[in-house]
Amino acid sequence: MANIDLDKGIASQPHLVSDATHSATEAASRWSRKQPKPLALLNEEYVQAKLAKQQMDQAVQSVFTAITKTGTVNPQQAAEVVQEITIAMRTLTDSAIFMALSQNRAGDSTLSRHALATCTLSLVLGQAFQFNPLELQELATAALLHDIGLLEIRPAVVRHAHATSGLSKADQYQLETHPRRTVLMLEQHGRSEAAILRLIANHHVYLDDSGYPKESRGQFTCDRTRILMVVDRYDELITGFGGTSPLTPHHTFQCLYQEARQGKLDPRIVSSFIARIGIYPVYSHVRLNTQELAVVTEINQETLHQPIITITHQPGGAEYVTPLVVDLARQTDEPRTRAIETIIAMNT
Repeated sequence: MANIDLDKGIASQPHLVSDATHSATEAASRWSRKQPKPLALLNEEYVQAKLAKQQMDQAVQSVFTAITKTGTVNPQQAAEVVQEITIAMRTLTDSAIFMALSQNRAGDSTLSRHALATCTLSLVLGQAFQFNPLELQELATAALLHDIGLLEIRPAVVRHAHATSGLSKADQYQLETHPRRTVLMLEQHGRSEAAILRLIANHHVYLDDSGYPKESRGQFTCDRTRILMVVDRYDELITGFGGTSPLTPHHTFQCLYQEARQGKLDPRIVSSFIARIGIYPVYSHVRLNTQELAVVTEINQETLHQPIITITHQPGGAEYVTPLVVDLARQTDEPRTRAIETIIAMNT
């Protein structure tokens, strides 16, 4: 198993990263720029990502509204939405769409928004692993529709799926039927590819066999299934799906890292996810140990906990006349080494 040291990054530990993630990490490393984007450009990118997210959200909602009304899936409508999402992502940076998707998600258990998040993030990771267009289309479709079986389960069961009080055995069994229910809904039309159905059927089959259905084995799942596992888990944690406490993206990545170390999730997938987005995602507003305020403007692949930042406010709150661009991994001639103390906001 590849270990992911959140205090050091990924590229600094090549002996710990498997060959399977080499291309993904290498591609992410090419993002590093000597001069990070100015805040004005980042703001513009983020605004565009939010607008695109609103449009994609409406498209996905239309799919779920139709499913709720009819109890069936219109494959053509789903394919068109996947195509719309795929095209929209070509004009956006991964960081911008990630941040737009992550905003205001705490406590949001809306299935259509969960579907949009998992679909979009699956495409981000699928591209990192250089899947071909057909593989990406199948992955995105599976991610879009993977939880529609939950629409057939009592809302009270779904709301308390992961609550500390737990579910009764009967309710837990009902919850665990949702992948199979999804597959059956899609099989009614006979037009869903077998690959899509397999991805959906196994998206809760964790690698340590702690998931379900119990007759499936996590070690036999493919990379696309494992990507769906990771992004599905990410969105569960950030929203607090099923009655848990919502986490910030930063703490969600820490949780995914721990679950990868424990053998539940594929560490190659988790490490690629973290490499693409960063421990402190671009656009995050942070407070430093100097009590200055800054915005994360670039990821350092070799030291993920030390991104490039633009410092906007002095200790005490006054704005700098000219913002300071600082690479936290390469500080020289500074009276005090700056470090991120906490994230104070996740948008610009």
